Amino acid sequence: MNPLIRFMRHSLTSILTATDDADQVDIEKIDETLTPNMRALRLVMNMSDHLLSMGTPANSVVHMALGVTDTYCKRKVHIDVSFNQITLSQDRGIDREPLTLIRTISPRATDYRLMRKLQNLASQIANHKVTLDDAENELDAIIANNKRYPGIISYIAGGGLSAGSVALYTTSIPIILAAFIIGFLITLLIKLLGRAALPPFFIQIIAALSVTLVSTGMLWLVNHKYWEFFALIDPTILTVGGIVLLVAGMMIVGAFQDAIDEYYVTASARLLKVVMLTLGIVLGVSMGLYAARQFGLAFVATPNSLSFTNTTYQYIGAVIISASFALSNNSRPVGLLITGASGLLGYYVLLAVSELGLIIIPANAVAGFTVGFTATVVSRLTRIPSQAIIDAGIVPLVPGLTLYNGLMALVANPAAADGTLLLMRAILIAVAIAAGASFGVLIGRPTRRSLVTLRNNLPERPLRSNQKQLK
Repeated sequence: MNPLIRFMRHSLTSILTATDDADQVDIEKIDETLTPNMRALRLVMNMSDHLLSMGTPANSVVHMALGVTDTYCKRKVHIDVSFNQITLSQDRGIDREPLTLIRTISPRATDYRLMRKLQNLASQIANHKVTLDDAENELDAIIANNKRYPGIISYIAGGGLSAGSVALYTTSIPIILAAFIIGFLITLLIKLLGRAALPPFFIQIIAALSVTLVSTGMLWLVNHKYWEFFALIDPTILTVGGIVLLVAGMMIVGAFQDAIDEYYVTASARLLKVVMLTLGIVLGVSMGLYAARQFGLAFVATPNSLSFTNTTYQYIGAVIISASFALSNNSRPVGLLITGASGLLGYYVLLAVSELGLIIIPANAVAGFTVGFTATVVSRLTRIPSQAIIDAGIVPLVPGLTLYNGLMALVANPAAADGTLLLMRAILIAVAIAAGASFGVLIGRPTRRSLVTLRNNLPERPLRSNQKQLK
């Protein structure tokens, strides 16, 4: 390039740059420091995120979050939950911009230990016992140091759920043992498929197909006298025991509980998820039954033809189901005793009021109320989340198998009314359980506060050492 042209271009560039610099003003960079108000909102969002992702009812999460924001924030905070999304919004007056935080909730495995720690922290904050700095540090420590049982424990819990469900229908030890093995293997399969990031709908299909094929295989072995120990094997009971791990019984009860609390968007989304998951089971079982017929084997894969065993075994089955459910959700060892007792209480009330002549739907409502009320009152004494006790207590009552029966009947014969009636029965039972449990919690909270107030007003007993000194 010509030296003269190069000099002229350089001079022009310098002049233009100097002109631009003269027009610029000093702008202060905004630092990354958060205000205490924003820190409180972030704290609430993180706590709500973990609780909602573990299936905690929306109303309980909102009640907890408002207790925290009322403690730390001068301005009221509006909290909205829509299935997998939570929104925090704060109007800070006409002279300040409003704040809005939105987060999408990703599902997490239910963890009763983590749930208890988060609820305890929220309770301490609501009682003005923890500063914001300490609350943030405590939350970080809770999340970082949370421990779960080894994977083998969850597989054992799955086997326990299947075995307990089968114990409701039979007293045969070989069949109960076979159900435990199937539940163990199906739980392992579900974990492996989940790690492969397979959608839940396809996981349900594969798991239900596997349950049906395993039951078919056992029936074939028995028919050909390869397995004398299981000579009295019943593939129907085994299939039902495996399907119990897949049915969304707790989810349908939780959906109607959200609907009762007027979280209709969340309830609608959860109900649609229940339908999709149950349809996956129906497709998987139907495929398995078709494969069984190709080998000349046929059996019924629904519990319509089954009858309950004696009351003692039903109680044992209910205890095993509730304790196994709590174990699968990372409950403490002492929590297994409490949740097992809760399952026994709910099932006992169901049978007792049924024997008095009450039909099945209001009987489930009474049982749900008893579990909800008792769990709310004793939760502080046992230091176990009331939600954990309630969930475990109503697990033996949930109509997951009834919902599955209804969809199977519709698939087999869409023109028949049996499927529709079974679906309506499942819905009404789920509504009854959810309404009973919710009302039990509503009555239990003021009752618990009254008992705490009464205890605090009692005169303190002097210690024995002080009594000896007085003597």
